[in-house]
Amino acid sequence: MIKKLLPAALLAALSFNAMAASNVMLYGVIDEAVTVTKHKGESAVVKLDNGIYAGSRFGLRGVEDLGNGNSVGFILEQGFNADDGSEAYGGKAFSREALLQVKGNWGEFAFGRAGGLSSDCGTYTILHGGALWTSYYTDGNMASAFINTDRMDNLVIYKSPSFSGATITAMYSNGTGLNTTGEDDKKWSKNSHYYGIGLDYAHNDTVFSAMWEMLDNKDIAAKSTQLFTLGGQQGFGNWTVWAAYQYAHNSQMLPGWNYANQGTKGVSQHAVTAAIGYKIASGEWKLEGNYAHGKSNSTNEKYNIWSAGTAYEYPLSNRTLVYLYGGYGKANKLLNTGSYRSTFNSWTLCSGISHSF
Repeated sequence: MIKKLLPAALLAALSFNAMAASNVMLYGVIDEAVTVTKHKGESAVVKLDNGIYAGSRFGLRGVEDLGNGNSVGFILEQGFNADDGSEAYGGKAFSREALLQVKGNWGEFAFGRAGGLSSDCGTYTILHGGALWTSYYTDGNMASAFINTDRMDNLVIYKSPSFSGATITAMYSNGTGLNTTGEDDKKWSKNSHYYGIGLDYAHNDTVFSAMWEMLDNKDIAAKSTQLFTLGGQQGFGNWTVWAAYQYAHNSQMLPGWNYANQGTKGVSQHAVTAAIGYKIASGEWKLEGNYAHGKSNSTNEKYNIWSAGTAYEYPLSNRTLVYLYGGYGKANKLLNTGSYRSTFNSWTLCSGISHSF
């Protein structure tokens, strides 16, 4: 009898140890705000909106320890609209991230869907230099002037170990899903590919990153988009300063740009941002200014973009934050005509609450 019980007990102990070495966590954010927005040529709109400070989401994160410093994990994250309960991106079960990760002392690999290096979203973005999250309305934050990458499918990511605070992150997508369904089982020349590599540095109150990204736009037969971005922040006690610069070449990613009508060469532009923040009354006040000037590479039509935003963010607890935000954006020449006119000329006021779990 004892001989029969020993294998069973040993198996149970091994199963318990295997379960103890892995864990799965449910997490998320619910963010809601009351907003007033006015676009040029349109009436002001008052509404309940969501995902202003941080996109509303829920997710599952897990990891299994393999020993010797190695582990396997995953991230599955879905975005939703808290004001009506709808999914943020139609047709995807996990629209924000769907990643399998393998980590060790040698660094980490990840495979699946995630944000690009300059996307300001997800696990592997390294964008710095803006005080206001890009989920704030774009008439006042960094995304009003900078051309940022988005979440993409079919990614292979490598992140190096930290060397004195510095890491290298490299990304490749075999089919981005930005202009197509994201399938990567077609002929290689028909998929749109993404390439990115960047340096990220953090030490005490100093943060800096520099990156190069390219989208070859093969699926739309357009010129390759090249993005060169660098930015950082520095803390000085209660004060923080941010600054960033970007050069975009042959970009098809300007909001509202239609390559079929306006040329496959896209736009090229220079963009800068600068911001300050000051901690006051247990919260932080932030002020940011953004500027870009560029042209259409097909028609040589030029444009300028100006925007400014300010916010006060106050934590009620470790998981709950309230915020006030105001933003103003203005553009001229090419971007003050047609559909661009309302996109780049607007103002916003909002007040909201963001709760994490």
